Amino acid sequence: MKGFYNRTFYDIGKWLLAAVLAAAIIIWIFGDSWLPWIPDCAFEKVTGLYCPGCGGTRAVIALFQGHFIKSFIYHPAVLYTFIVYCIFMTRMFLLKHFGIGKEKDGRILVFVYIGIGIVLVQWIVKLILLIGYGIHVI
Repeated sequence: MKGFYNRTFYDIGKWLLAAVLAAAIIIWIFGDSWLPWIPDCAFEKVTGLYCPGCGGTRAVIALFQGHFIKSFIYHPAVLYTFIVYCIFMTRMFLLKHFGIGKEKDGRILVFVYIGIGIVLVQWIVKLILLIGYGIHVI
């Protein structure tokens, strides 16, 4: 069972890389002209409030276009996830194929929990700005 989390996340990460590359190609070719086809957030439509993922699509597009600060402002978890993903996948690739590094199983879960915390904090901040001050940040 040693290395279960790392192997699982690494295997998922390889499939995710293929999906991200496909999305990056679509965004590179079409830009953000396809955004009107994405349905509006159901949570926001019903409640009038942001959901925890609001801004995520815009953040991904900004990230793919090289606008890192804009991506962070839209949804900080996207940039955080991108950085953690790149580091983790590079580390696991070097470990698996070249034996470079040590396997520290379960450590990735700490980064997952940090990511969940970032999502919750940004959601609360956006809700405070929206409800308390009437500021729409997305």
